[in-house]
Amino acid sequence: MEWLVFILLTLLALALFWRLPGVSAALRWAFLAFLVITVVGAWQWNKGWVAKFKAHQVFHEKLPSEGGPHGYVSSDTCHSCHPDQYESWHASYHRTMTQYVEKENVMADFEKVSSSYYGRPVEIEWDNGELWATMDDPKWLYATPIETLKTSNHPPLSTRKRLGLMTGSHHMQVYWMSSGHGNSQDIFPLCYLKEEQRWVPFKDTFLRDPAMSHYDQKWNGNCIECHVTVGQPRPVSPLATKTKSAELGIACEACHGPGERHVRMNKNPARRYKLHQSEESDPTIVDPQDLDHERSSMVCGQCHGIHWISDSKDYYLNGIKFRPGGLLNQNKKPVRAAHLDEQPWLKASLKANPRFLRDRYWSDGMVRVGGRDYTAMVESPCYLKGELSCLSCHQMHHPQPGSKEMDLWLDDQVKSGMDSNEACLQCHEGMRDNLSEHTHHTANSTGSSCYNCHMPHTTYGLLKGIRSHQIDAPSIKVNLETGRPNACNLCHLDQTIEWSAEYLEKWYGQPKPVLNLENRNIAASVLWLLKGDAGLRALTAWHYGWKDAQEASGVSWQVPILARLLEDPYSAVRFITARSLRSYTGLEDLDFDFLDEASSWKTSVEKALVAWETTQKAQNQILEPQRVLFKSSTEFDEQLIRAMLSKRVNRSMDLQE
Repeated sequence: MEWLVFILLTLLALALFWRLPGVSAALRWAFLAFLVITVVGAWQWNKGWVAKFKAHQVFHEKLPSEGGPHGYVSSDTCHSCHPDQYESWHASYHRTMTQYVEKENVMADFEKVSSSYYGRPVEIEWDNGELWATMDDPKWLYATPIETLKTSNHPPLSTRKRLGLMTGSHHMQVYWMSSGHGNSQDIFPLCYLKEEQRWVPFKDTFLRDPAMSHYDQKWNGNCIECHVTVGQPRPVSPLATKTKSAELGIACEACHGPGERHVRMNKNPARRYKLHQSEESDPTIVDPQDLDHERSSMVCGQCHGIHWISDSKDYYLNGIKFRPGGLLNQNKKPVRAAHLDEQPWLKASLKANPRFLRDRYWSDGMVRVGGRDYTAMVESPCYLKGELSCLSCHQMHHPQPGSKEMDLWLDDQVKSGMDSNEACLQCHEGMRDNLSEHTHHTANSTGSSCYNCHMPHTTYGLLKGIRSHQIDAPSIKVNLETGRPNACNLCHLDQTIEWSAEYLEKWYGQPKPVLNLENRNIAASVLWLLKGDAGLRALTAWHYGWKDAQEASGVSWQVPILARLLEDPYSAVRFITARSLRSYTGLEDLDFDFLDEASSWKTSVEKALVAWETTQKAQNQILEPQRVLFKSSTEFDEQLIRAMLSKRVNRSMDLQE
């Protein structure tokens, strides 16, 4: 239709110009030529634009779509009435959890970059606002063992794939590419690691057994559970999906429920005025702050928990049934590993998947992986016997949008003051005036931090230690039974298990358990670092770089022990070790790449030891050097260190954070 109007107008202009008196024939023919060139040029431009639009349309049909289910209206609808709440949400990492790939949303700043995936070249570049990767055919790549890739002569850079979807924006950014089956998304082998400002194999950002192969994931069957608002996988064949969600990322309706009725009812200004004048909540929408502590926490728990899909057919077709304000007990049920006898439906499934529990929990059922804080919190006495909820310490909207305070809040969305003892004192007010009497540490010291003792960093995720959200008390008995490090020795890295056991008995009446020779004579952190499983090694290595632990333990003796983990078989452990080593004087510029081949690791250890001897050795004044495997204050016991390493627990680990 537009072209018909354009041609008619062009002919009319030609006719009018042709009939003008006094216009020469040459000018008439020149005008005609101009019109012909204009029409041809416009036709060619339109042809290219239409082709580009159709290509764009075809590509986006291969991406998960937004919209629905019934009653969902999107966050943009909320903006006009709730601008402050919208602004703080829009700045949050919840919003950017999943996004379509657009240049302003991509964390990395580049036009073209060359990288590699286990020796196979990968080129990533922008082309007319589209992100493309030239790489091996993904089917061949993921079907080939990693060790084979490193030496393969397979012709490189054989396939060009456009990256259309991405997950994350806080610590890393993961990218997805169309599988060619509906809108199913295959994982791109590299992700962008913010801390390093570089592209790395996605597999190496997790604590995963190096003997395991690629992370060959599908976004539609995995990330959709928690990284969008009401995701519906919707498989249409064994390979293809027609996935959609109410909205990409975690949006308003993920926490407040479907907003269509709320919007419709509040078009009435009289109703809005009446609600503003009253103190009543609006029954047409859910405000988690108005719910009891169980139901408000379930709003967070729909994503921040460990679950089991109990009705997979219903879930994959329709998504999660839970809606804010309801109970989280339908087709996506929380798994309480300490109460399996109360969850008989799990028995057959856990038998079929024996790694499920050990890749997520400590042996007593406490969560050991990050992002599952709801599952941890609901086992806390403060939740079970009190009214602790996620909103006791966290808030989803900052009261001062756009402020510097909000910029700080974005990291963990903790309420003002709740990153201190005030978080606990809001309920345990009686502790305020006699804190030292309870902690046996000076009131303003890190030893009197409620968090450090009752929520230590015994959870692993995002290449770091994370505070456990199951609130408990230090216990040597539990430490020995589960292998989970106790809070005392996570600060006092230079002390033994026996040392902690004696103080816990003296101060709190905990019976001292029978201890073996090592637990009586060697610092607990040294045993965990050299002999523990990969998860324990990662947590301990992180604590060696933790400021609170360094203040309690000194900083002059750790390097000769810690540096050994630069040779750890797990890439995540090597990464954390290098980061912690760089917190010590003389090693700030440690030249170590956690992705380098094993042949270079020993050299890096030797360089770290030389740096220690140059800068720290003479300052080492530890009173009992044998506790940390030193013969004297200036000579470490190489033979004993190697003996400890030979007893390392090498069981396979694949922590599902």
